[in-house]
Amino acid sequence: MKQLILTQFPWPWLPAAALLIFFAFFVIMVVRISRKSQTPLINEVARLPFDEGEKHES
Repeated sequence: MKQLILTQFPWPWLPAAALLIFFAFFVIMVVRISRKSQTPLINEVARLPFDEGEKHES
């Protein structure tokens, strides 16, 4: 059944393109997060859950 459906699929390059997009997004995010220049931003975002209660109490 699956083979019959796959033989009728008109765009055989589409799964490969989706995999490349996913892989590129993953690599870009890993590089962006691991840059040293992002450390202050990451620390600020990491504190957000703890600062949320203080902001609403004021």
